[in-house]
Amino acid sequence: MDIYQHFHRRGLTDSYRHFSSAWLGKAENYLSIRSGRPSADALIDLFQTLWRECRFMLALRVGWAVLWLEKEARR
Repeated sequence: MDIYQHFHRRGLTDSYRHFSSAWLGKAENYLSIRSGRPSADALIDLFQTLWRECRFMLALRVGWAVLWLEKEARR
């Protein structure tokens, strides 16, 4: 499961646009441009934000996703 789907299933986001801007701190079209796959840098920033906010379970899920990223997404 990708990170967007994980957040969507938990009711934390309802669109790529919202996830890109509210959670990743990127432009609203960021996920669309990247075919729904955030970069490693974006996920690391998300992990750090979640950790600072004491959202440890979400942070761990994001950290796991970073560790198992496909090579194409590591840019």
